[in-house]
Amino acid sequence: MVDEPDGHHAMRLETGVALVNALTGEHVRGRPKPALGGDDLVRVATETLGNGQIDLLTAERLRNLASRLREIIESLSRREHDEAAGLLNQMLEDSKARPSLQRHGEQSWHLHFHGPDADLVQQWAAGLAVSVAAAFGEHIPHRVGLCAAPRCDQVYIDASQAQIKRFCGLACQNRVKAAAYRARRSGS
Repeated sequence: MVDEPDGHHAMRLETGVALVNALTGEHVRGRPKPALGGDDLVRVATETLGNGQIDLLTAERLRNLASRLREIIESLSRREHDEAAGLLNQMLEDSKARPSLQRHGEQSWHLHFHGPDADLVQQWAAGLAVSVAAAFGEHIPHRVGLCAAPRCDQVYIDASQAQIKRFCGLACQNRVKAAAYRARRSGS
């Protein structure tokens, strides 16, 4: 049995987590997250994917995709694997994900999970759905989660060998540790 998703799936998962964190959620590192709309939404979606061809409608559809992925991750964080599997199966169906070999110009043949006419959001939806599904059985349930810090709803991938990550980053981990220290000091 393979311990890690392959590199292409792992890259998609990382991009999916980046989309979720950039386009959804209400708090980050203990502070309210500003609502994104209009040009800000387009800018953030463009920066996250590194694609300069995103308009407002595409950015809104990407936010919807990120919200669906967040639902799956939240279910996994609550250890509701059956619910997560149901949401993921629906995402696979809706994205019409199906493997096909494609070639662009002189490039060699390679595997895609969307049709040749799929737009950017359809491409990401199919690729993310397949990547999450490929990692779901053994890897995803204990490798993704919601930050355990108060007032932070960022998601993360735990790539550590010990699989004990609880926070989206050091800022939240340090905030929680500092609060616990202050609580101990005030109680003594």
